[in-house]
Amino acid sequence: MLHKHKKLFLLSGAIFAILSSILAANLYMSNNPSTQNPLQAYKKQIVPWSYKKLGITKIWKLTRGKKVKIAILDSGIDLNHPDLKGANIIKTINFIEPNKPALDETGHGTFITGIVAAQNNNFGIVGIAPEAEIFILKILNKKLEGKVDLVVRALDFCIKNKIDIVNMSFSTSSDNPKLRKAVIKAAKHGIIIVASARNSFGSKAGFPASYPEVISVASVNCKNQISQFSSQGKIDFCSYGENILSTAINNSYKLSSGNSVAAAHLTAIIALILSKPEKWNLNPKYGINKDKIYNVLIKLSEDLGEKGKDNIFGFGLVKFK
Repeated sequence: MLHKHKKLFLLSGAIFAILSSILAANLYMSNNPSTQNPLQAYKKQIVPWSYKKLGITKIWKLTRGKKVKIAILDSGIDLNHPDLKGANIIKTINFIEPNKPALDETGHGTFITGIVAAQNNNFGIVGIAPEAEIFILKILNKKLEGKVDLVVRALDFCIKNKIDIVNMSFSTSSDNPKLRKAVIKAAKHGIIIVASARNSFGSKAGFPASYPEVISVASVNCKNQISQFSSQGKIDFCSYGENILSTAINNSYKLSSGNSVAAAHLTAIIALILSKPEKWNLNPKYGINKDKIYNVLIKLSEDLGEKGKDNIFGFGLVKFK
């Protein structure tokens, strides 16, 4: 999948130039070494290295994301995976072929879901928010491409089902009026939308990440350095996105990298915040929207670049202190 996806990424620029209704996922395979061996996940439960650096293992004493609804718009899921079949998956929908299950043919959606919500079962890995309620909405095909119309329909579903957070680990290089309108509509209904910046190697962040209603995420490595594949521009925050261990199709595990991975981390972190709003002085009685969460994330951020917000790291690395 790695080399195949890298090829897909390189080709996608030409596709976007012709047809802006096409989206592509933001997963990139890095050759950097990692100390975590996927084979160890078959023997015992592994907590990915990024969780400890972000203070997630400490916050687990308070919450694991209970009652928070997360929609993952991606390539589907491998529901037979031992770390996911017992997870809190509320609903799966295939928006590409409605009469078929939301089967993941690429592994991208399965990987993202594992980071967010793999079950805590003393086996494999564990997700950052394993008690969150997960909705799998398949909008990316086996080439990791999708149409904007499917995203629009998926966001309408999120509005009707009162989803709290939407994870969009995909992008397009071109603005699209339909996509923008759908994002604005979802945001007005209080949905928090998290999107990965494009894996553009220093170029623009793309869309929907660049929309003001969206919380955009870039990737950093274990040394808090910006990832080589990351982008610049409208970046709000960054998170770990290199050599992360998560679930893969065919009951397996693997290490992957990409802004997609970083976005999944931040989505799950927001779920932990929403599940215990009082800790961060949030009052559900008055509504919790993107702006209120954004302010909490700023307070939790470690500034990594120029002082304040910059176009590479955003406000910095969001972590529980």
